[in-house]
Amino acid sequence: MARKTIVELIADVSASFPDNTVGAITPLILRTFLNNFLDTMRPSYGAASLTSVSVGLTTTDAGFTWGAVVAAQAPDYTVALPTGIITRAGGPASATAQFSIDITSPNNSVTIFTLYIDGVATPWAVSDTSTSSSDVRSCAMSAINYSSNANPTYQIRARSNASNTVTLSNGVFVVQNVPVNTN
Repeated sequence: MARKTIVELIADVSASFPDNTVGAITPLILRTFLNNFLDTMRPSYGAASLTSVSVGLTTTDAGFTWGAVVAAQAPDYTVALPTGIITRAGGPASATAQFSIDITSPNNSVTIFTLYIDGVATPWAVSDTSTSSSDVRSCAMSAINYSSNANPTYQIRARSNASNTVTLSNGVFVVQNVPVNTN
């Protein structure tokens, strides 16, 4: 079956379900429509987490290693832990991305986390400015986006205002499909 848009499902209803005065609605037509509907509405996501990791950051955005795949709804999503890249297979999709993490960094350092989609930086970013090298602070962001790429990729990259080693902990990065009207 195939994930479809809401507009495509409405068109399928109009085309496949005439008044059944002559038996035109068959079990196969009904079964196909219901399978497409359920496939469109079923949750689909990929997620990674990390418990605690020290990361050397520079002034250039870079990915970092995640600790565990929390969930990957195969075949729709795969998660690559060494890079933190979450890939959606099977065509373009609207998706939400959720990211949260705790950070400990040197005093007066600024750490910026940016969402990359298909290898390109997006406007979605969150930053943290340290006021103490012993404080644990939290960063979080949410984004929604439509990617026209056949296999869109999502990644969180980090940078600092100077070369610093930071400790990242209690991190989670989740990307999930959103059923949409069109596209």
